[in-house]
This record gives sequence, structure tokens and C-alpha cells, in this order.
Amino acid sequence: MSSIDQVALLAKVSVATVSRVINNSGNVSPQTRQRVMDAVERLKYQPNAMGSLLRKEHTGMILVMLHSVDNPFFAPIVQGIESYAQANGMNVLISTTYGDPSRENHYLELVKTHFVDGILLIANTMTLDVLNELSSRFPVVQVLEYVEDSEASRVTIDFYAATIELIEGLVAKGHQHIAFVHSGLEHIISTQKKRQAYRDVLSRYNLTPYEICGPHAFGYESGANLAHQLLDQYPFISAFFATSDLIATGILSTLEAKQCRVPQDKAIVSFDNTVFATLSRPALTSVDVNGYALGMQAMDYLYRRIHQKKYRDRVCLTLPYTIHHRDSE
Repeated sequence: MSSIDQVALLAKVSVATVSRVINNSGNVSPQTRQRVMDAVERLKYQPNAMGSLLRKEHTGMILVMLHSVDNPFFAPIVQGIESYAQANGMNVLISTTYGDPSRENHYLELVKTHFVDGILLIANTMTLDVLNELSSRFPVVQVLEYVEDSEASRVTIDFYAATIELIEGLVAKGHQHIAFVHSGLEHIISTQKKRQAYRDVLSRYNLTPYEICGPHAFGYESGANLAHQLLDQYPFISAFFATSDLIATGILSTLEAKQCRVPQDKAIVSFDNTVFATLSRPALTSVDVNGYALGMQAMDYLYRRIHQKKYRDRVCLTLPYTIHHRDSE
């Protein structure tokens, strides 16, 4: 592989002149420029792209930090981010943290060393102090999940209002025994808002909440196990609110095993409107967070924050959600 020193030797110029020609910067005579380009072509020289990026004010690289990639819920958000980035000459680096602080710190070094221009946080698990310190120094946007009272910008939906609408709908259909089923992260804002909305609606109608508290691993199996435990204790439960579609499919499997018909015997509503919602039988009523729009809006803010030196406004955008009513309620 040829080096820049070899190009300079063949063109009979300095390494600095070769660099100016390659980066199209500085004053270089047409004759000298041509000699350099001829040498580059003859030696098949490929400039070090990373070194060139790091010498610029911006690298054009964005870091997207998310919890994991095993949940299709994240796919539309990432697609929106990448669509905006590609249309505006930026690149996206996706990293998964699985809620591990050491992994988070490893990736955060990329922005601290100016390898990336900014960060989009999806399913953020940082503390308030860490997030505020980070956002005071670098362009940061929280996507969907956020830390309340933080100084970092965010783009999200109204989890509370969406859950109110779902639970009110079940009550309107005559359900008086509605269970709340959640597994996965407990402290994130979406879980807190969903649980609070569920309890507020039940309190308004003097209904009893049904929930098995405690940490449970996120996923299908937890949904199935929690539904089984709830029905063993409270067989009269007539409806389930699942905090995600994957959990809801686990509930469906338990109901099928117990020979309960959906929605005739038990109803189910959920969140995320992933492929699980449409492939399940019956198809699930589910809240669509409009992830693609979330990703686009978050990238739009981050792009302006990076490229407009005077743009420092903190934004708190709440985008509309959509409830897809299907055959599970």
C-alpha cells in the first residue's frame, strides 16, 4: 500500500503540499496540483479517511446509543435517523449498551475524543448528573426515553396520555378487572408513565389494580409467566394491558394454553405496534410511537445543534402517537 511520503517523493513536492492537494486546501499551482494527482493515480494512493475526518471541525459521524438490537421496536427509529443522516451527508455509528455503565462509558469516549459530533440516546439509562454534564459539553438528544428534569433535549411521545386512552377504552367496553403486565427496565420514563396512567384510570373508577411487582427479564417468556401467575391468583381478570407487544404475545400464549378466547373471554392491549402486533392471532391493539418520525426529528435537531454555532436551544418535542385498534380488545 502506497504512503503519502511516496506520493510526495514521486511528485517532487513536500508531504504538506500533497495534503493540501488531497484536501483541496491552500494555494497550490495548477502544475504542481497536476503532478501530485498524477502521482496519486500512478501509485494508487488511498488517503487515510479517518485521519482526514479528525483534522476537520466536524467528523460527520453520529453516535446512536441504544439498549439492544433484539427488539424490532427500535428499527423504525434507527431508520429515521439514518434516512436524515444520509440525506445530509452524515454517517451513523450504532452501539448497544444493554444498560451496562461500563459499555456506556466506553462509547461516550468517542464523543469526548471528538470521534463523533453528537449523540442520540435511545432507552437511556444514565443518571441525571451524568446526562446533564454530558449535554453541557456536547450535542445530545434523548429519543423516546428521557430523564425528567434533565437539561438535554428530547424527542418523545406522551406515554401517559396513550395509556390513559387504552385503559379508558377497556373500561368503556365493560372491563372492571384489568391487569398491568410489565417486564424489563423499571426505572425508565415510559414504564413509570404507563404504570401511573393505569393506576390513575383504575382509581378514577374505583377499580382494583392487578400487577405482580418486581424485576422480570424483558420478553415473551416473562409475559407468559406473569399472565399465568395473575390468572392463578385472579381468574376473573378480563383484560390485560401489556407494556410491549412482545410481552403481549407471551400473554396470548398463556391464554391459549388455558383455552381462553381473545377477545371474547379476555382482552389484550399493548404498546409499540411492532411486527408482533400484526402477526399475532388475533392481531393486537397497540400504540404506534411513530418511531421513524421520532428518529427524523431527533436527527434534525442534532444536525442544527452541530452545524449552527449559535443554536443552543433546548427542545422538548412531544410527537403524536397512533393507536391501532385490532381484534384483541
